[in-house]
Amino acid sequence: MKRNIIANTFTPSYDELEDRLRLVINYQDMQNRVDLMITRSFVLNLIPTAEEFIERYYAHIEPQIIQQSENQNQSLSKTDSVNLELLRTSEELLREVSFYFDADTKQTTITFHSKNSAVQTTLDAALLSQIFQVIKSAIPYIKWGISTHF
Repeated sequence: MKRNIIANTFTPSYDELEDRLRLVINYQDMQNRVDLMITRSFVLNLIPTAEEFIERYYAHIEPQIIQQSENQNQSLSKTDSVNLELLRTSEELLREVSFYFDADTKQTTITFHSKNSAVQTTLDAALLSQIFQVIKSAIPYIKWGISTHF
């Protein structure tokens, strides 16, 4: 049976042993924590898709408004690495990400799918942009042969 989880925090890191990005959802909430592993190939498809989605639905929003809101929400990705590793759960391979834009609320619902879990969150333009910027910050660009301007 697949677990349905509401995501409250996103904490990405590069897992050198697995050579994958680890996206930890709800890292302090052991009942609802999920450690999603994202392959290089998946990242190379996900980031441009997310950026296209943001551009399509949020292009009319002033970039400085998004930037100001991002600065106010810096705690979204903050965590200490000791607790992150200490409370580590078994990994689940990320298989699919779906986006749904609600024209009435101007918010996006993202669902991250693995074999055992569906992790969902609803975000405004600023938080959506911030989550993908934080994920990009964990990419080992040189090791993966990716330009830092990716």
